[in-house]
Amino acid sequence: MRIVAVQTGLSPKSVLGGTITDREFLTRIADRGVDVHLLVEHGEPVVEHPNFTPHTWRRRLRKKLPYIGNMDVALDLRQLLKRLPPVDWIRFNSPYSVGVGAVTASAGHRIWGSYLHLEDRPFWRLVDRWLPTRCDLITCLSPDTRDDLVRVCPRVDHDRTIIVPMGIDGSRFDRARPRRAAVRSRLGIGPDEVLVLYVGVLSRRKGVRDLVAAWRKIAGTPGARLLIIGKPVEEQQAALVTELVATDARVRHLAGVPYEEMPDYFVAGDVFFFPSHLEGYGIVVGEAMATGMPVVTTRAKGIRGVIAEGETALAGAVGDVDTHAEHLRRVIQDEVLRRRLGEAGRRRIASQFAWDGIIDRLMLALEQPMRAGSAA
Repeated sequence: MRIVAVQTGLSPKSVLGGTITDREFLTRIADRGVDVHLLVEHGEPVVEHPNFTPHTWRRRLRKKLPYIGNMDVALDLRQLLKRLPPVDWIRFNSPYSVGVGAVTASAGHRIWGSYLHLEDRPFWRLVDRWLPTRCDLITCLSPDTRDDLVRVCPRVDHDRTIIVPMGIDGSRFDRARPRRAAVRSRLGIGPDEVLVLYVGVLSRRKGVRDLVAAWRKIAGTPGARLLIIGKPVEEQQAALVTELVATDARVRHLAGVPYEEMPDYFVAGDVFFFPSHLEGYGIVVGEAMATGMPVVTTRAKGIRGVIAEGETALAGAVGDVDTHAEHLRRVIQDEVLRRRLGEAGRRRIASQFAWDGIIDRLMLALEQPMRAGSAA
């Protein structure tokens, strides 16, 4: 099977959820023997794999508007398809940045659209009403994403719009577990202190303001520490974290940690706090559960399908700072509760989010139309 994956990028170092999603799915289908041709923006780093062949699309105009980039994608994809042997699928990773261009240049090829979550801006709403109807297969990271897509574009409520969640490789965290004490020591975390961990970019959508406010509400909770790992992407949210670190000696912020080192920090934590407002899936929540950490989070779209509320996580409404603070206080003070939630989280990830079964289902979906007569 041969596919062309039209990407905004596919950096091997990125810790952004969308990039991790693409990187994991594409490398894992390449492991199954799929010939993957990557079409990424010129200058963007690309992960290496024996079954990856990188190509680039170039911006003719530097103005970074989605529809401008799509024109460039269409021009370079059309040329690439003329050079390649028969292609079974064209996959796009972003409906808005490259999806329109991919469909425009598809020339009758089957289209695989990947949806993490929907965005709510005028141009993007138009794209979501039109683009999905041009896709032969749509994979959604969560039931929430599928529901949102079908609500906007009812014509894609059929059996080729499927839910394919992210898998979680628990072995990454198991290998890091022996380093827990050393990492905590390097961070200055005492053996009896409870380390609360947040991982995510510093943006409004991730609930950074709620994180800061909830933490301030539990200022009197003894033995609690907070580690924020996140790249500043919005000035106001970054300023909130900077002020918190400057005024609270219990808090530390790391602006960037290499992807391969992230398991060390997950296994160093005791509680995972993620007050996000919207996710496609919430990869970091699944990763925290895989380490055996209890999770304090929200009932946001994308997250509520990963956790089991009351069983693996304590969840509150989006933006409910008082509930977040109370949940944090409870789980910090109750070691038995932490252990119960954490053990249930590990079991849930192992039983429902193992990669082998997920890729089996995805490969079946990709192969079905080929069996009906597509060229190999």
